[in-house]
Amino acid sequence: MGTVARSNKDDVETPSADRTENDTESRPVDRRKFLSATAALGAVGLAGCSSSTEDGTEQTDEESEAAQETATSAGTVETESEPATGEVTLVHDTHVHGSYGDLEEAANIATYFDLMNQIADNNEHSIKVGSGDDLATSILSAQFDGKHIVDAFNEGGLEFDTFGNHDFDRGPDVLRDRIIDSEFQWVSANARNTQTGDVFGAEQGASQYELVEAGDVTVGITGIINVEAPTITTMGETTDVPGLEEPVDEVVTEMRDDGADLVVVLSHVASPVAVELAKSVDGIDAIVGDHAAKFSEEPQVVNDTVLSFVGDEYEYLGELTLTVEDGERTDHSLTVYDTAAAVEEDRVEPHPDVLEVAQNYESQLSDELDAVIGETTVPLDAREDTVRSEESNFGNYIADALRSHGNADIAIQNGGGIRTDELYPEGDITRRMVYSVLPFGNNQVTIEVPGDTLVEALELSSTGGGGFLQVSGMRYTYDPDKSKGDRVTEVTVGGEPLDTEATYTVATNGFTATGGDGYTMFQDAPRIIDANEGELLSVIVEDAIKEDGTISPSVEGRITTE
Repeated sequence: MGTVARSNKDDVETPSADRTENDTESRPVDRRKFLSATAALGAVGLAGCSSSTEDGTEQTDEESEAAQETATSAGTVETESEPATGEVTLVHDTHVHGSYGDLEEAANIATYFDLMNQIADNNEHSIKVGSGDDLATSILSAQFDGKHIVDAFNEGGLEFDTFGNHDFDRGPDVLRDRIIDSEFQWVSANARNTQTGDVFGAEQGASQYELVEAGDVTVGITGIINVEAPTITTMGETTDVPGLEEPVDEVVTEMRDDGADLVVVLSHVASPVAVELAKSVDGIDAIVGDHAAKFSEEPQVVNDTVLSFVGDEYEYLGELTLTVEDGERTDHSLTVYDTAAAVEEDRVEPHPDVLEVAQNYESQLSDELDAVIGETTVPLDAREDTVRSEESNFGNYIADALRSHGNADIAIQNGGGIRTDELYPEGDITRRMVYSVLPFGNNQVTIEVPGDTLVEALELSSTGGGGFLQVSGMRYTYDPDKSKGDRVTEVTVGGEPLDTEATYTVATNGFTATGGDGYTMFQDAPRIIDANEGELLSVIVEDAIKEDGTISPSVEGRITTE
């Protein structure tokens, strides 16, 4: 099997049968029910008013207690259980951003889940977990509010997931519906209902943590969301993230008190934050997943906590095995699997049930894209010669939607990211048109940029081509006959002359923000919203058109030449 880093475990050799609903060892819901049922039976035995003796007569509570004391003093009843020993394997993670991947390519949701189940089936005690940001952002997410992912995860047999900021993108009510739809368990230590103090979505089935019996080992599983989530997504007025260390420490303590031999945190915070959490909170055995999608072949160990980061979407899967001896974690090993390599080696095939779900939603999407979302009273100019060399009315509208959504001073959109090379006539606007014009999986990014850096960027824009910038919140004039570096002659922001020493907030797309089209001056700019937090650009524009209903963008003189 294609792997990036191998432990001494045998490779997964052949596809194995998918676990069924009757296989209780593979389904955490069933295991949790077993734990709850046995705990309830124990409580009934202790709280009952009377008990039966061997001859069928009843004893009162007092008689029963006396008998227990006699038996205990004789050394025949109370015996302590042996400390747990065994291995537990975490198969992680997801973080798929609402996408199925390309079903025609090697790495996609169907091959991913086949690989996940093979790894799980080759480990006696395995748990399949995600790390949040699964329900959005994608074109599918915009149409189906994340249900397409939940349905696929249900068929694939995911067992636990936690909330990421993008899971709230369609609003808290939509996420509550998805929790209800989920056959897997949502857990979070720090996504809290401010009115009850409990986990978000508790009434729908989410929990702060769960205990799972994996052989003789009891595993406590919780999750964490990035603390910036309330400011970068739509969590609602009654949902908050009250920090990280304190709520995690509280939940870890509760899990340990409830008998957890191992404590696992499904992480949707950036890896440096996870490292600091491991330093600050004792008692965490493993943290898996990364909000910022870091990939590492080897796990880190910090304060006796194993941290495993294997990127996002469908490229890699992690197999992290934790060894417990006499109640203590004594060892760990990590194998990272390359999904595409495993497919190319003919060791993985598309999971048939997951593939069927994906194909069904893709088919529905085709119909959804033809839906009318608004209308325009003027032709919309997406012609290549326009968007790559001069101000475009549709470029203005896209940049305006980006600036409004990003709550920024300025927005810039590279002309090369506006496709189709068409002039759309006045009339109906369909989703298909928007997603054709903005086909790339570019998320909004908001950065802080000094005025002189903006001038540098406009100088690059003035050379034309795919990097030519459509703008919002600003106007500029340039002389194309002058040499590069001296072309920009005037810039205003919000109607005032640009201050080269001031700092401005700039909304753009992930491609431009990371240096695409030569905009390297933005690579290290401080992020207010990064690509992992921002909404998909095509969704932003679609939502703006739906809200406006009728649009009439014009060329306003935002970009002029001397």
